[in-house]
Amino acid sequence: MLAELPRQIEVRYSPGMVHVSGAVSQRVRITMQSMLQGMFPSVSDRLLDLVEIAAGVYAIDRIYRRSPTKSNEAGARILPICFYISEPLYWAQPTITNQVAELLHFLTGDLWLLSFAQGERAPRARQSVIDFAWGRQAGHVALYSGGLDSAAGLANELLGGHRDFILLTAGHQASIRRRAMRQLSALKRLLPNAASLTHLAFVVNLQNPARMRIQEMTQRSRGFLFCAAAAMVATCCGVPAVHVYENGHGAFNLPLGTGALSGGFATKGAHPTFLRMMSDLVSETLSSSVNFVLPFADFTKAEMVAKLNEVPGLAAWLASSCSCVHSSWRERGIDHCGHCPACIERHQSFFSAGMQDQTPYSRQLWGRPDPLGNDYLRAYLDNALRWLEQDLRVLRRFRQHCGMSDIPSGDRNRLAQLCHRHAQEVVATYGNLHHSSATRDAA
Repeated sequence: MLAELPRQIEVRYSPGMVHVSGAVSQRVRITMQSMLQGMFPSVSDRLLDLVEIAAGVYAIDRIYRRSPTKSNEAGARILPICFYISEPLYWAQPTITNQVAELLHFLTGDLWLLSFAQGERAPRARQSVIDFAWGRQAGHVALYSGGLDSAAGLANELLGGHRDFILLTAGHQASIRRRAMRQLSALKRLLPNAASLTHLAFVVNLQNPARMRIQEMTQRSRGFLFCAAAAMVATCCGVPAVHVYENGHGAFNLPLGTGALSGGFATKGAHPTFLRMMSDLVSETLSSSVNFVLPFADFTKAEMVAKLNEVPGLAAWLASSCSCVHSSWRERGIDHCGHCPACIERHQSFFSAGMQDQTPYSRQLWGRPDPLGNDYLRAYLDNALRWLEQDLRVLRRFRQHCGMSDIPSGDRNRLAQLCHRHAQEVVATYGNLHHSSATRDAA
C-alpha cells in the first residue's frame, strides 16, 4: 500500500519575504531581494523566480524536520510544494521541473514533488547599476562564507594576481555577514590586491522561529540558495563564472561509512556533480552560460593553507575564519568547540601545512586523555589508515561514491590521489593518538 502523501506546502512571496503555509508554516525574511533590486538595473523575472524558489526550498528544508525510522534511517522526506512565481509556465515544463527536482534530490536525498502557479510581484523601480569602487568591470564573482576554505581560497587567488572580485556572503545569521566584513577589512590591510574587493551579502532569517533544537539541522539545500543568489550577481555583472572556495577533498566528501552513501547523510553543497547540475540549470534558465567552478579542486584544505605559509600576517588572519559546526548552530559561548568534525579537520589543516593553529578552541579533543573515545575522530583516523593500506572495503566505498554521485571516469584517478594525500595528512596529525591510547591502556 502506498503511503499517504503529506499535505501540500505553498510558497508565496512579498518584497523581501517568503511565506510558507500548509503542512508547515513559517515566514522568512530575505535581505537579498532589496539588496539586488537596489543595486542592479535589470534583473529578469525568471532569474528572480530562481532565487525565490531556492529561498522557499531553504525555508522548507530548515523547518520541515526529518523523522528517521528503522526503514528510513536518513529521514528522507516527501515534499509536495507549489511555488507561486512570475513565470510558472516556464518552470512547469517537464524538463525544467525534473531538472530542479533531480538537483534537490541529489543535494538532500528527499523526494521533491514540485508544481508552479501564477504569483504576484510588486513593480520594481529601475535603479542605477552598482558602483564598483575601482572603476572597472568586475573580474570575478565568488561565494565567501568566512570559513577556512573561503579565506584560504580568496587569499590564494589574490596572491596569484587575480583582482576585481565581487564576494557574496550568504548566511542564516547576521553574525556571518559581520564576521565576513571584519575579515575582509583586515585582509585589505595585508594584501594590496584586496583593495579591489567588493562585498555583497544577504541573510535569510526565520521570523519567530521554533527553537534550534526543533529545526532541521542538516539543511542540505543551502548550496542551492547560495548558488542561485551568486548566479544573479554574476549575470548582472556580466561575469560568466562563479568561484566556489572549497578544497577538492571536501567537495568530493567521501563518506566515512557505506550507510552514508545515499540519502541526506553527506553534505554535497560544493560537490562537483552538484555544481555541474547547477551550472546546467542556471545556463538553461538564462539562455547564457554561467558556470560554477572549484579553483582548488586539486588541493586538500591543508595544501590550500600551506600556500599561504610564508606571507606575514596571514596565519593570524586565517585564525579569524570560522569552521565550527556548533557555532553555526548558535550554541552560546562557542566560537570553536575543538571536537566537532569541522574543528578536527581545521586543526589537521594547520598542522599539516606547518602553520601554527591560533584558533581559540574551547575544548580541543586532541589534548584530552582519551581522544579516540570520540566516535567521529576514531572513524576519521581509521578510514585514513585503511586508505593508506588500500583496504578493499574503503576502495569499494570510493568506487560506489563515484558511481552514485556521477563522477566522470576520467576524474576518478585524480580524486583517488587526492584522497591518498588527505589520508597521509590525517595520519601525520592524529596517528600518534593510537599509540598514546595503547600506552595508557597498558599502564
